[in-house]
Amino acid sequence: MNSSNLGYLIAFLAMIVGTLSTIPFTDAARKWGPVAINHFRLLVAFIVLSMLVMVIDKESPIELFTTPSSTEYMYLSTSGIVGLVIGDYFGFHCLAILGAKRFSIFNTIAPGAALAFGFLLVGESIDIIGIIGMIISIGGMIWFIEGSNTKEIEAHIVHEYGKVSKGVLFGVLSALFQGFHMALAKKALTNESISISPLHATWIRVLGAAVAYFVFTFATGKLKEKVITPIREEKSTILKATLASIFGLVFSIVLVMWSLSLCKVAVVQTIISLAPILMLPVAYILYKEKITFKTFIAGVVSIFGVYILIWRDAIAAFLGLHLH
Repeated sequence: MNSSNLGYLIAFLAMIVGTLSTIPFTDAARKWGPVAINHFRLLVAFIVLSMLVMVIDKESPIELFTTPSSTEYMYLSTSGIVGLVIGDYFGFHCLAILGAKRFSIFNTIAPGAALAFGFLLVGESIDIIGIIGMIISIGGMIWFIEGSNTKEIEAHIVHEYGKVSKGVLFGVLSALFQGFHMALAKKALTNESISISPLHATWIRVLGAAVAYFVFTFATGKLKEKVITPIREEKSTILKATLASIFGLVFSIVLVMWSLSLCKVAVVQTIISLAPILMLPVAYILYKEKITFKTFIAGVVSIFGVYILIWRDAIAAFLGLHLH
């Protein structure tokens, strides 16, 4: 298996892990609020990643902080702040207002944003067949999301967490920042001065995001009101939020960083954006929702688009096209 195919496989695994954590994250965001859950998951991720780096990379507690260079801290911390603080701030607010299903609609914007930022920051480009594959996949995802009707949405009054218009705006901003942070992470990984492992690189991203977010919340005087008090009042959510943080942030983000080191930004983001398709069997198992023929076909179309995107070079060769 070549490096690109391995990257695609890892991106699919990251998508699966991230998707399965969406439901507990949504529930925690509604009980604690988006600010509290984001602080909590960053703290959990930092603790878990610190232990993993020390065990797997055999780094001492001091080496954990001193091994990375100032350049590595700069690139990776910026990527973490953009994606895990700013992007996820908008994302968790959108989740709380609109729910997981409607939030997924805005994820279809992220592949295009990743393609644009990948071109601007790291000079990546995708040929016309790859772009056609992205369009087919995104179109299939939109058709799939609009055609489904999960009980998860109907179980909540979406207006009580904020105006729907605010949810829509934050959903768009979340997708744009996710595409941007993917490109930033890729730029960091491809920088010649970056020599640490993807696991250690993920630790720096989480560290930068956690420090920036906690300092900002503390400086604005909202740490107790927005973070400490909600968690104390809803202690029953701690276990669920902890497990979701470990799988949905730690494992998922390490896998994303690994896949970015092996293949193009837009491809990774498109694969990850297939998350709504995976929600189909999840909704069937948890909510006993029937799988309609329309949603099944829409899912097949979306996956077919990703197939075209991944195998674009082989398709071009089969058609006798010279696109490079």
